[in-house]
Amino acid sequence: MKKILTSIILIFIVSCGKQTAPALELQDTDSAKISSDVERAELPNPQEATFAAESEFIEESNPTETPEHGPATDVDKDKKIVSEKPKKEIKVEPEVLFPDFAWEKYMVEPSDYLIKIAKKEYGDFRLWRQIYTWNKDEIGENPNIIYPYHFLNLQKERLSAKMTEPTYTEYTVQTGDNLWNIAGNKYGDAKSWIILLWDNEETIKANAGVLNPGMTLKLREKLDPNA
Repeated sequence: MKKILTSIILIFIVSCGKQTAPALELQDTDSAKISSDVERAELPNPQEATFAAESEFIEESNPTETPEHGPATDVDKDKKIVSEKPKKEIKVEPEVLFPDFAWEKYMVEPSDYLIKIAKKEYGDFRLWRQIYTWNKDEIGENPNIIYPYHFLNLQKERLSAKMTEPTYTEYTVQTGDNLWNIAGNKYGDAKSWIILLWDNEETIKANAGVLNPGMTLKLREKLDPNA
C-alpha cells in the first residue's frame, strides 16, 4: 500500500513540474495579421518586372524529349549536366549603328520587352541584342526581364535624336501622402513612383527618407520628356 501511495505522489509531482505553452487564441493572431497589413500598406509595392512573351523569349532552350522506349532518364544527372554548361555570351555586330550618333533616353513602358522595343524603335526586332549590350548594367544578366519606368540608352542618328530634359512643377506633400499614391494621382500609375524618387532623391535623403506634410517635391510635367 505504501508503494502504491508513493508512486501516486511521484506521478503527481512530475506532472506538476511540466510546462506547456498556452494555446494561441484566434483573436490574437487575427489582430496581429491586421496590424502587420496596416504597416505594410504605407510602403510602396516593389516594382513588377516586364517579362518577354513566352513565344518571344530571347534565349529559348530546347526541351529534352522523353524517349518512348528504353530506361528511365536520370533527372538529377541531367540537371547537373545542364547546370555545368557555360553561359552563352551575346555577341553583337555591329555595336555602333550610325557613324554619327547620340544617346536617346527611352522610358520602358509596362508592356515592353527588348524585342518589342527594337521593332518599334528600329523596325528590326533582331537589334534587341544591341539594346541589351548598351544597357546590360541597367538590365542585368537576364535580357528577358526589364522594369517599367526605367530608362534605356538607344543609339540614334545625332540629327534625329530626342534629348529633351524634363521640366518640373512643384508639389506640396499632404498628410497621408507617400510616393506610391502621389505617383498614382499625378502620373496616372502608382508604379511610376520610382521616377518620383529619382527626381527628389536628395530632398528625401536629407529628410531621412521620410515625407513630411509641407515638404516640396518636383513633379514632371511629362513623365517621359521624349514622348
